[in-house]
Amino acid sequence: MIRKCNPEVSIEGWKHCTPLIVVDATFLKNAYGGTLIIASAQDADRHIFPLAFSVVDSENDASWQYFMEKLKESYGECEDQCIISDRHESITKAMKSVFPNLMHVVYCFHLFQNIKTRFRKGVDDLRDAFYCAAKAYNQTDFDDCMRDLDNIDSRIRPYLTNKVGLEKWTRLYSRNKRYSTLTSNIAESMNSALKEIRELPIGTLLECLRCLVQTSNLVIYTVKELQNSYIVDILNRTCTCERFQYDEMPCSHAMAVISKRYMKCYEYCSYYYTKEAFLATYEGSVLPIGDPKTWDLPDNIKQLQVFPSIYKRPA
Repeated sequence: MIRKCNPEVSIEGWKHCTPLIVVDATFLKNAYGGTLIIASAQDADRHIFPLAFSVVDSENDASWQYFMEKLKESYGECEDQCIISDRHESITKAMKSVFPNLMHVVYCFHLFQNIKTRFRKGVDDLRDAFYCAAKAYNQTDFDDCMRDLDNIDSRIRPYLTNKVGLEKWTRLYSRNKRYSTLTSNIAESMNSALKEIRELPIGTLLECLRCLVQTSNLVIYTVKELQNSYIVDILNRTCTCERFQYDEMPCSHAMAVISKRYMKCYEYCSYYYTKEAFLATYEGSVLPIGDPKTWDLPDNIKQLQVFPSIYKRPA
């Protein structure tokens, strides 16, 4: 079963969030087991905005296909939208089937764990070089980080380039903006928030999820540093460090110009970071579920028979 977090409110709120959806799954700890799949976004203040929950038997092709179909049915697609997840094969298959036109990228954390296990090299140096490459805003910084990876193990670059694909994990080569979301922090935070209620029966679990959602609701300047100079184009919102255009938020060089010219920095941020986007996200209200007698159920739901779960008694 899948539960949208109050459809109208979530759908309207999603229109004002950054166009990036994080999907992840976590196991349930009740008597019957199962898996909880979660889709989340981020609002203008970088808070987590839950979109949908689904309870399935396990992470398999059918489960992820079903979840992605319902997610698309509810929220559709928008320009520059991106979906981020781990490298589970079932997610990849579902993305190709349901969202063939959307950019699908992976968590850097999970990819780093794969690299660490596969190559077994110096963890600290490997971590620093990998994350620097993933977060690089320009080609020079990226090439420097990749050379560091080459020095650690020459097999890492071919693996990341050919096996994984640079567009899957780097900010620089991604076809769509990732709005500083490179890690699995959103998913891990959701899993942590739901840690206790995962032990509850499914009906109570979904009600707790509802309660959780209800309570959440042209001028060009040159900026010089000690060693480098950067050109800031305030009108077109660009900087030669490339952070300004990738994150759509003024970088330190742009902020220096904005402060010097007594301009308002909020006018040069993406709409997704504004107060208006934040307020519009939570404009609707998540209402209590109400008496079951007052529910307006479609005929196909009324006629649906729910059978007991197939349960295997644990050892």
